[in-house]
Amino acid sequence: MKPEKTLYVADKKSWRAWLARHHKSETEIWLVYFRKETGKPRISYNDAVLEALCYGWIDSTVKTIDKERFAQRFCVRKKTSSLSQMNKERIYNLIAQKKMTKTGLAAIAHVFDPTKDQAKHFVISADILGLLKTNKQAWRNFQRFPDSYKRIRIAFIESRKRHGKIQFQKSLNHFIDMAAKNKRFGFVKEMS
Repeated sequence: MKPEKTLYVADKKSWRAWLARHHKSETEIWLVYFRKETGKPRISYNDAVLEALCYGWIDSTVKTIDKERFAQRFCVRKKTSSLSQMNKERIYNLIAQKKMTKTGLAAIAHVFDPTKDQAKHFVISADILGLLKTNKQAWRNFQRFPDSYKRIRIAFIESRKRHGKIQFQKSLNHFIDMAAKNKRFGFVKEMS
């Protein structure tokens, strides 16, 4: 099944312009991405999410269109929806950059107060901390990573516990390997 209403943008400026014009009149749009191997320009997943958050929209389902393209549904945030730690961190940064709109802030007000929530103390669970410290190089590098990155990565690893021990361990091991190489990696793996 192909998405009905689609939009292709090559960059975040075009996506933000569309959101600025349509965030109140539309309720959803399927954002079209060219697969990486096509070499065609496309907005990155992270940029698409950042701009959507600014206007109170969220990302959702992904569908294949054809061999070269896929689309991701973006829609107005529901009043009952929660907010992931990853998106909270994104919002802190968007506020600091003065990119959040009044509409975007109003859409999250029921679950998140950026002026209060950022002050909450970040705690790493003992099992993750213990394994991270067993690799001295990873631990040294981890301590130098930005706090926002650490919170996002650890929150993601914690969330993998719901998917079972194997998924949790796989995510944690990948994180430790990357930290040992002093490499930070993206928020999500994009479809190729």
